[in-house]
Amino acid sequence: MQFFLGFRKFSKLKRLWRQLGTKRLLCYLYQRTVIDIKSQIDFQRWIAQHSITKQDIQLAKTEIESWQLHPKFSVIMPVYNVEVSLLKQAIESVRLQLYQNWELCIADDASPNPEIRSLLENYIQEPRIKVVFRSENGHISAASNSALNLATGDYIALLDHDDELTIDALFENAKLINKHPDADFIYSDEDKIDIQGKRFSPCFKPDWSPEYLHSCMYTCHLSVYRTSIIRDINGFRSEYDGSQDYDLALRVAEKTRSIYHIPKILYHWRNISTSAASGSEAKPWAYTAGKKALEAMLQRSSDSGYVEETINPGVYRVRRHLIFNPLVSIIIFGLDSAGYYTKMIHRLQNCISSIQTLTTYNRYEIIIVSNASIQEQAKLLEILSSAPCQNTSNITLVYSQSKNISKQINTASLQAQGDYLLFLNVNTQVTTPNWLELMLEICQQTEIGAVGTKLVSCGKIKHVGIVMLKGKPYYLFDGIDNAHSGYYCSNIVNRNYLAVTSKCLMIKHSLFQELGRFDETLSDYSDIDLCLRAYQAGYRNVMTPFVQLEYQQEIYKTQQNQEELNQLINKWSKYLDSLNQDPYYNHNFSYKSAYFNLY
Repeated sequence: MQFFLGFRKFSKLKRLWRQLGTKRLLCYLYQRTVIDIKSQIDFQRWIAQHSITKQDIQLAKTEIESWQLHPKFSVIMPVYNVEVSLLKQAIESVRLQLYQNWELCIADDASPNPEIRSLLENYIQEPRIKVVFRSENGHISAASNSALNLATGDYIALLDHDDELTIDALFENAKLINKHPDADFIYSDEDKIDIQGKRFSPCFKPDWSPEYLHSCMYTCHLSVYRTSIIRDINGFRSEYDGSQDYDLALRVAEKTRSIYHIPKILYHWRNISTSAASGSEAKPWAYTAGKKALEAMLQRSSDSGYVEETINPGVYRVRRHLIFNPLVSIIIFGLDSAGYYTKMIHRLQNCISSIQTLTTYNRYEIIIVSNASIQEQAKLLEILSSAPCQNTSNITLVYSQSKNISKQINTASLQAQGDYLLFLNVNTQVTTPNWLELMLEICQQTEIGAVGTKLVSCGKIKHVGIVMLKGKPYYLFDGIDNAHSGYYCSNIVNRNYLAVTSKCLMIKHSLFQELGRFDETLSDYSDIDLCLRAYQAGYRNVMTPFVQLEYQQEIYKTQQNQEELNQLINKWSKYLDSLNQDPYYNHNFSYKSAYFNLY
C-alpha cells in the first residue's frame, strides 16, 4: 500500500512535468516551497495576534452569564491504544474549557495497553467524565457509538483521542447557538499540531459549501451536531470506518439546512505517524471509505451518477448523469464594430471552430450578437460559410443597436430556443471536449444558479471564481500558474462562490428570466450582479475546474468603469454586510488580494 501511495505521488509529479515541462516544473516547485515557507511564517505571526488573553477569558465568562441558552455538549471520544501522554492532553483540553456545561463520553475500544485503562479509571472520578470499557475491539465507528450511548447533551462534539480542543472551542459553539438556536450542524476552522505542541498548516474554511463537501471532507474538525439528529440517523456506520465522520456529515447535511461555520481555529489535529493529519500514507483505506460514503449519498438522492477518485487522496469527483438531453443556446458576445470588427472576426472563427471541432454534445445552437452593421453582418456570415470546417446551419446572427454588452446579451437571449443559456466571450476557445456535458450535470440540479469554468491564458489562471472583498469583486488566483491546485484543492474541485464570470457561464433559461436577466445599467459587472441575485434567491453558484477554456486577452483594453463599480458596491453593500462579507472567503484572510493569504 505504501508503494501504491508513493506511486500516486510520482504519477502526480509526472503529470505536472508533462503539463509544464522541466523548466516550468522546477520553477513551480520552487515557488511552492517559497509560498509554503512564507505561509508558515505568516501563520506564526497570526497566532501571536490571535492568542487568547486573560482579558478575553474574563469577557467570555461575563458573556456566558448573559446568555439565555446554556446548551450541554457531549464530547465524544473513541480511544484505542493511543500514547498515554497524548490522551491525557486531549482530556485536559476538555477539562480546561471556558464554557463548562459539558460531559466527556469516552469509549475505550479494548486497548491492550493497561496504562490507558489506569488513566481513564482515574478520570472517572470526575462526574462529567463517563467511560465505557469495551470487551472487544470493534474499531472506530463501534467505539464512537458506544461513547454516543453515554451522551445526555444537547449537542455532540467529536474529539479524537490524540487531538486537542482550544480553550474557547465550546464557548464559541455555545455563543453561536445563542445567536442561532436552530443550529443543527456547526463546524470550525482547524490547524495541525506536532508532538512538541507546535502549530502549523491552518485550514481556514468557507461557509457552507455543498459542492466542496462532495469533493472532500472539508468540514472535518471541530464538528458539532445536534444530538437528536445523530440519533435519528443511527450514529456512525462501521462499513465506512476511516471516513465515518465524512459519512456522518453527508447524512446530517441531508436532514437540515441549519448549518453554520465558525471562522476560528477551535481544534488542533495531532500530526503523528498514525494519524491522517500526517498524510495519506497513515490511513490509505480511509480514502476508499470516503468514496464509498459519497456513492451512498448518491444512492440516497434522486440523482443518478458515480464517484471518481482523483490523483489527490481524499479528493473526489462526483459525476451525475444527465436527466435528459436539453438544447443549449451558446450566446457568443464581445464583438465590437468600432474599428476592431475585422480583427475580431478571426477570434470569432477560432471560438466557433473550437466549439464545432471539439464539442461532443450535439444539442446546441450558436447565437452571435453584436452591434455590427447589416453590411458587416453579411460579410461575417459569408466568411463563416466559406470556412472549410464550420457549419453555419445552427448559427444565428443577432443585431443589437447598443454597445452595452448586457443589453446585447439580453436581446440575444430572446432569440434563444435552448433550455439552458451559455454565455461565451468571443476571446475564448474550448479545450475540453465534453465541456457542455460537464456544465449541464451541475447546472441541471434544481438548487444551482450559475455555473462557471476555469479560464487560462498562456498557462496562467484568469478565472477560478470571484469573491467579494469589502464589496469589491476580485478574481481568485489571477495570474498564478495554472498548475497551482489552490488553497486546499480549491482550484481542482467543484466549488461554490458568490460569483463566476460571464466569459463562460451557464444558467437555466427559465432562471435567467426569473432573475430579470442582466442589469443593463451594470454592463461591466452584470455577471457578478446576476450571480449575487441568484445567491440571494437561494441558488448556489459553482465553479468547475474540470472545464477549461483558453482565454485570449482582448484586442482592445477598456478601462475599469469606476462609476459602474461604485454602483455595484452601493447596490449590494447592505446585503453583503448582512452576510458578514463573502461566505466563501474566510474572514481570516487578507482582503488586500484574492490569494488566500493571511497578510
